[in-house]
Amino acid sequence: MPYRDAIDMLLAKDALHDLAARYARAIDRRDQLLLRSVYHDDAIDDHGVVFCDSAALFVAQQPEIMAPFAITAHYLCNQSYRIDDDRADGEIYFIAYHRTEAPGSSHIIVSGRYLDNYERRAGLWKIAHRRLVWDSFITLPAAPADMAQLAALGIMGSAADDRSYDALPLMGRGQ
Repeated sequence: MPYRDAIDMLLAKDALHDLAARYARAIDRRDQLLLRSVYHDDAIDDHGVVFCDSAALFVAQQPEIMAPFAITAHYLCNQSYRIDDDRADGEIYFIAYHRTEAPGSSHIIVSGRYLDNYERRAGLWKIAHRRLVWDSFITLPAAPADMAQLAALGIMGSAADDRSYDALPLMGRGQ
């Protein structure tokens, strides 16, 4: 592979890696502007029985979809990309933590894989079609003592009012 092609490939993979991180941040911060920015206007999001339609509708329905959860944290693991000019395919393993609202809070931990088709349009990589494969689902009760210990540790994560907006001003809303 010529030197310039290798650099272009690395830049594309870095852009796709950043796109994945922005998706996770957008979901966990309930940042609809940022979430919308990771999809092309005509993109499809297929979360299986949870949701399968246009990405624009997926973004619009996020407040309703996320309403039962006090907090979510999406962790991205293995990421593999194959790039062909302005198209790319990617498989991203994930673990997603969800804690339901009180009373009766529970921990829900799911894992799976994002199977993504990307396109670079006007120089920007975005998701054209996302499909999910669900690999595991675990529900555990959130013990009151555990929640008290979490609170005792100090500042906890949350959604739109997350501490990261103050601590990381370059990563503001929608960015």
